[in-house]
Amino acid sequence: MSTENKSLASERENALLHGGLRGRMAGAFCTLQSSVDALQRYLANSATPDVYDTARAMLEEMTDRIAALERLSGNAAELACGVLTRGAEELSPLELTGYLDETAACVNEELAIRGFATRLIVEKNAEPLWVLATTGLVDGIVVNLLSNLLQAQPGSKMYLTPGPERTLLYRDEGPGLQKETAVALLEQGKAPLRLRDNGSIGLLLVREYAQAMGWTVRVEPGEGLCIRFAFPDFEMPAARRALWDAAAENRTRTGLLASRLNRELDGVFGVCAGKAPEQE
Repeated sequence: MSTENKSLASERENALLHGGLRGRMAGAFCTLQSSVDALQRYLANSATPDVYDTARAMLEEMTDRIAALERLSGNAAELACGVLTRGAEELSPLELTGYLDETAACVNEELAIRGFATRLIVEKNAEPLWVLATTGLVDGIVVNLLSNLLQAQPGSKMYLTPGPERTLLYRDEGPGLQKETAVALLEQGKAPLRLRDNGSIGLLLVREYAQAMGWTVRVEPGEGLCIRFAFPDFEMPAARRALWDAAAENRTRTGLLASRLNRELDGVFGVCAGKAPEQE
């Protein structure tokens, strides 16, 4: 087998491993949640009001725990398969500034519905910024940074600033991290023991997603957490730019982003909580 064919075969195997692992986990949690829903319907129709009220509280707790475990298992699968599948992602042109506008609108709507005061603010650059990316990986970066901030300091703001030199600057109003810790997580991919023990893997995933697209990650000085992503050179062909339908692209993307964001927030804060921690 030629070197090229071996490389293609390896990419297919890695993609199957990644998708298969996530798929089996998602299927197992879907079945478990369906069983909980069926039990709740049965009790609603068959039990006395007192028994049902007691059982409902237990079932709601089970639903929240299922969502939390599904989130953790999904993150573990991403990290476990990330090194194996790196380079196998099929990247396509993405106009990042317009995409981030749509992302912010979707994120802020969901945060407002859930009662969070936190907001995502995009500080726009006037020039279009074309990069090679996948929206799933970019969504993963945004969602994990948001989740990290909400857990550290709910109510604060996060900012994304596309730069003129093919960069994207992230900064927030959270408590930040010690410089050594942030560098270990985001530049080296090595979580300090205290963070590994606490299950803090969101920033490791941010690094993994960025590197899967060939982006470099650097921790910048400043208040809160400050990260600069730098993109490889890419120029969108004029012919493809003329045919690109931003409205159609963004409708599809925001639907997928909303689903991912809901899964993350349900997993962290619970499906049945009904309000943000800062309002309790």
